[in-house]
Amino acid sequence: MILQVKEAIAQTYKVPFIDGIHPYAHQVVQLHLIQETIKEEKQRIIWNQAMTGAGKTLANYSPLTKLPRSRALGVYPVNELIKDQFHSVQAGVPMKQWEEVTVWTAEKMRMDRRPGETKIDQIYRMTTPYYRAILTNPDHLMLIAQERLYSFKKGDAVQPFYRLAEYNLQIFDEFHLYDIAQVNFLAQWMALLKSLFPHKAYAFLLSSATPRSEFFRLAEGMNMEIRNVQEEIENWLQSEQPAVAGERVYLEPLTLRLQPTNLQRWDTGEQILKEWDEVESYLREWPKAKGLIILDSIHEAQVLASALREKGYDVGEVHGLSDRMHSREALAKPITVATATVEVGVDFQGEIRKDFLLFEARNAGSFMQRIGRIGRGSRVHPDPPLQVWAYVPAYVEEQIKELACDEISRKELQSSVTAAYQRYQDFFPYIEKVGGINLIHGYHLARRHHMDRDQNRVLQRLQEIVEDMYHLGFKEQEHQYLDWKRKKMVEPVLSFRGQNSLEHQLWRQSGWEEEGDTFYPEIWFWDETTPDLPLKKYDYQFVLRRRKVQFITKEEMANRVRNHFSEQEQDKWLETLKTDRVLGYAVASGVREKPAKLYWRLPPSAAYQTEKVVRLGRLQLQSDDPLLDEQLKDLFLGSSPKTWIVYMIKRSVGEVTDLLRLPPMFRLHSAKTRQGADWSIAFNVDAFKLWSVWSNGESVVQ
Repeated sequence: MILQVKEAIAQTYKVPFIDGIHPYAHQVVQLHLIQETIKEEKQRIIWNQAMTGAGKTLANYSPLTKLPRSRALGVYPVNELIKDQFHSVQAGVPMKQWEEVTVWTAEKMRMDRRPGETKIDQIYRMTTPYYRAILTNPDHLMLIAQERLYSFKKGDAVQPFYRLAEYNLQIFDEFHLYDIAQVNFLAQWMALLKSLFPHKAYAFLLSSATPRSEFFRLAEGMNMEIRNVQEEIENWLQSEQPAVAGERVYLEPLTLRLQPTNLQRWDTGEQILKEWDEVESYLREWPKAKGLIILDSIHEAQVLASALREKGYDVGEVHGLSDRMHSREALAKPITVATATVEVGVDFQGEIRKDFLLFEARNAGSFMQRIGRIGRGSRVHPDPPLQVWAYVPAYVEEQIKELACDEISRKELQSSVTAAYQRYQDFFPYIEKVGGINLIHGYHLARRHHMDRDQNRVLQRLQEIVEDMYHLGFKEQEHQYLDWKRKKMVEPVLSFRGQNSLEHQLWRQSGWEEEGDTFYPEIWFWDETTPDLPLKKYDYQFVLRRRKVQFITKEEMANRVRNHFSEQEQDKWLETLKTDRVLGYAVASGVREKPAKLYWRLPPSAAYQTEKVVRLGRLQLQSDDPLLDEQLKDLFLGSSPKTWIVYMIKRSVGEVTDLLRLPPMFRLHSAKTRQGADWSIAFNVDAFKLWSVWSNGESVVQ
């Protein structure tokens, strides 16, 4: 099926904005709402549903030029988006010479840390008024809100939270991309600020074309006013009657081909190669056209990139195992093969522009994000003309055939795509069953800093807001929190990822009570197929299923680092290896011809612990590959005994996935009993999510 997707056009207006820029209506209205909120010392949520490419970045950060005392904290779901937004803010928001925008990702902060400086000292330095804007991820907010950053000085851990409370513009971009646990945490971040600083002005800016109903429910519980930018635009146009400056194309027209495929086979890369003659035909007509391919599997991306190089193409790779330091160079190649790493945050313009795009999409959100990667410009007739091949389930193509015309607008396309895809599990019950625990934890942290514990108004406000947000008594929620804490089961709920990539900054140093008993699903491996950048860390399933591996000790891995890297690089990697926690260390010598099957062997006691969130010991990872299985036995026999937080169901992964309509990337693992029965197992935060939606009246947490 072929669709002609029309350009998206919006009017600009002759009104004061930034350095002579003629703004869109939503940019003006959002700026007015922010100015009003700060001037009146209110606390509001301001929701902007402008589409991709419509200038939301400028709308979010323009107040920095109008409100001299305003400071912005920008929170983004992926680090690539942080990098892109950093460049956009620097280029588009004129600040004074002595004002600075800074990036808080683990990698960037490690690079910028001064000799002898701790992370908490670095945060002190980077939260002075000199820094008008901080761009970070929700992980840093979690570490700071929970006082998890280590300091030798007693009481220092709480200071970063009070520093970030001074940033009165709190921006949450691409809000629809956060999972339910992150949405819950970010709502609680707002609730903490509202409770602890009731007289401070805050504009909480949410940028997303897709509202989330579960967040609105939490916001109502906070008694937080919500202002919708799009609903205010008509009032502004009628009352101000601004002069129109002109029309601007912000999304260019393109030709969209829907390619039906069975995405469950995970072989889209092979299908692209079989149908590559269509792309070659396009390239013969437009030889200078540059392309982007987005797949969900790193293995598929690597295999496809290699196959295209054999065909003679100059191909770059951008995914979780590629060289992040040179990602810009890879994006500028004539063809770039990538994964979800580029799904948001990469503005494909200038030297990294792309004219054609191939992608697979397992859900509607992914479809719209990926098609939005190209055409973010102002041309009515792009040259070369933009071409997109979308690999979708057959039922999606059939549905869109019924819903859409041959020529369609971007908004009509979004509506058709949303209607065509099956709805996946959104884990809304997670909020009802688990939601308040993080805020209860914040309450207990706040008690440490307030002397009059019984009558303190701050603590009373926190109690009230917990009850209002989750419609359950404070004491009842606190009892659940204390019970899970006593059993050392609360950590996955607090960290929302279950295996936080920043954990090495706090474990072992801070004396955190949950230390040790958690699931570390990643493997450090030495990739002999990429000698320039051999040291990598990735999910154990990918490494063991797709690579030929030989396990080694941590010290053997450290020796490889000492022999390969320069002295300066050695120190960085050795310190990371020393403090990081993973499932194991391995040397990867190549790619498997056939993927290995992995499953968790369950102990006999598992029969009595299904459909409950429990701590389970004596788990062992096994494989159908005899050589790999022997190595895994040695790995587990050689490690110290562990107990992990799990949820088990006496059904196979396929059955549970179909019954609950689990999202394609949900981390549900195959498990087998001693008798060989196929079960499913989820770990940590995923265990709590699975528990929240599995409809069994006897499901409990032990």
